[in-house]
Amino acid sequence: MIKINFILKILLCLFLLIILAQSGMGMQVEVIGDLPDVVEEGELIEYELYISGIPQAAKFLSIDTDLSPMRDEWLYNFTNENISTRSTDYVLDLSESDETVHIKVQGTTPVVTDVVQFEDLTLSKMDSRTTGYAYYRFNMMDSDMNPLRERDTNAFSVHVPLIEEFDEKVEMVDDPFLRNYLRDLFNKGLVNEANELADYLNSQEDVRSVPLIYAAIGLILMLIIGIIAGIRLGNREEDDDYE
Repeated sequence: MIKINFILKILLCLFLLIILAQSGMGMQVEVIGDLPDVVEEGELIEYELYISGIPQAAKFLSIDTDLSPMRDEWLYNFTNENISTRSTDYVLDLSESDETVHIKVQGTTPVVTDVVQFEDLTLSKMDSRTTGYAYYRFNMMDSDMNPLRERDTNAFSVHVPLIEEFDEKVEMVDDPFLRNYLRDLFNKGLVNEANELADYLNSQEDVRSVPLIYAAIGLILMLIIGIIAGIRLGNREEDDDYE
């Protein structure tokens, strides 16, 4: 009799442990596909999400991404619900969903470089933001659309070789004023001009040997080019508004 009671207690303890283990697992997110931490501009990304262990209090799933849909293609495909959308943010009603939500995602990474050609002048404006993008951000919400603690984010950065190559050139310039000026030209979109001037300065055995007058003339000419470019582009936008 004692042995039977002992066995029953052990079985009861095992049963309780199993229940506690299952309740403690919480929401599970499985990603199928390659999601690198660093990507190139406009790179195609495809992956799938399997979200299970969704709490009973969750009535909606809100998801958004920094990926962009390809032309005439869906961005999200909720396979169980047979729903496809090109919208970067979407709210899925979980009332008719299975226990596991399956989402297919396909899209391109952000393009942070905007190249504008104006006659013989090329402006390459670059977004200062290259990090903090997300393959997905989602969270569960209750019936009143209040966010629950169940959420997940998968982030990435955009690799822009042009910025890294220019930064290496600028770091080789000893003069702080010239370094700041080169960065200013680069940030204004005069990427080619900034690179050419940086290459010229770095080609000298000693930057201080560059005659000050030539350096000053070069800086002034670059500044004038930037101002003229800004004025012309501004005038063109105003003309477009009046058409």
